Amino acid sequence: MSRLPALTEQLGVHYERAQWRSTGAAEYIDDAAVVNARLDDIVGAAEFEILSAQPGGPRPRASVDGAIARDSAALDRGVTLRTLYQATVREDTLTADYARMMTSRPGGRVAEYRTLVGPFERAIIVDRKTAIVSNHLVEGAPPHAAWLITCRATVAYIRAEFYAKWRRADPWSGERGRGRLVDTVSSADGVRTTRRQREIMRDLIDGQDQRAIASRLGVSVRLVSEEIAALRDLFDARSREELAYKWAFAPDRLIDDSAPEAGEGTTGADGAAVA
Repeated sequence: MSRLPALTEQLGVHYERAQWRSTGAAEYIDDAAVVNARLDDIVGAAEFEILSAQPGGPRPRASVDGAIARDSAALDRGVTLRTLYQATVREDTLTADYARMMTSRPGGRVAEYRTLVGPFERAIIVDRKTAIVSNHLVEGAPPHAAWLITCRATVAYIRAEFYAKWRRADPWSGERGRGRLVDTVSSADGVRTTRRQREIMRDLIDGQDQRAIASRLGVSVRLVSEEIAALRDLFDARSREELAYKWAFAPDRLIDDSAPEAGEGTTGADGAAVA
């Protein structure tokens, strides 16, 4: 009996190690109210880090108003708060005002925001141990269905993916506008590319070769090659390097292709209804 306290302490150490090695859990939630309630609880209890990837453009006023008190409380606790937005939010007055407010708080910690051109997945990661992501598994699920992930290995992977996008994004403190664009395509509105061509261009900029691009899009390598040739003609580019340069200034790159095309499945496209 006298040795039990020391033995219990030793067993506790092994138990904690086993918990880290376990697969954890993934919980499916298909009710928007429950998703938001669980999210509020998890974010409200954050101790040191909240990472949020928010595709889909500007948010409604009720969502922004609710986020001010919650995010301010987290910052006051010393929590690091980083949010990744779609580039289109730079044109939204409400979101821009919110970003300016949260990045210029007098004294104490401030929030960090960045914007990214192109699609990315919705996710919220809290304290490196919990993540909430959109549903991509259950067919016929409601639009705001989500998965709550507590598997440490999976959460670590989701966090790494967030930072991969974060490093490519542009810092934002609520400035309006996305800068001056040079129209390198001669058309009335400056946009002439198809959705597939924009997908190919984004992959090229990411350094993928034609075979990898073809595999991801489910098309032939020949078709990818033909599309690249068409893009070079469209942008009057003599090389891929010149094409990449002109693409960087084209209005086409700012088009949000994250939403499904007509006829595509929409299961879980919107993910969790988060603020």
